[in-house]
Amino acid sequence: MTLRPYRPSDAESILAIYGPVVAQSSATFETEVPSLRDFSERLARIAGRFPFWVAESADGQLLGYAYGTTHRERIAYQWAVETSVYVAPSAHRHGVGRALYAALLPSLAERGFVWAYGVITLPNEASVALHSAYGYESFATYTAAGQKFGQWFDVHWMRYALNAPREGMNEPTFSSLQ
Repeated sequence: MTLRPYRPSDAESILAIYGPVVAQSSATFETEVPSLRDFSERLARIAGRFPFWVAESADGQLLGYAYGTTHRERIAYQWAVETSVYVAPSAHRHGVGRALYAALLPSLAERGFVWAYGVITLPNEASVALHSAYGYESFATYTAAGQKFGQWFDVHWMRYALNAPREGMNEPTFSSLQ
């Protein structure tokens, strides 16, 4: 497995991983699979501001991806990011998620972010276990936070300390540099 920064040519393979999650699970509250064009634009916006890593097999097959993104829009929240990691079903339980976080979290820390938040729709034991194994700590569960497929789901929040918060910290670095 090789880890590398996202490239625009990855969008179709990433949508092949993400699309079934949208259509068949509650792991995301997105309810319609985006078009490749819309999804490509979304990924380009994310990669233009935050670290975005992909894992691929020796034969070039995309195994998973992870990125940071805006936690909240207000400027006072700029030191916090939400992290997302998605792994192709064929690569589950092979260390892909951990490897992606091993690349993503240090790159977020280097840019000066303080907190990384994992937002997990429950039940999702695998995601909670991944985040816990990497050092995320649980701090909140929003009961009946969203509805999908006619069912209400709780959302569990976990956080990872990237840097210690200090008075007068410089703003984090937003750019496409990995």
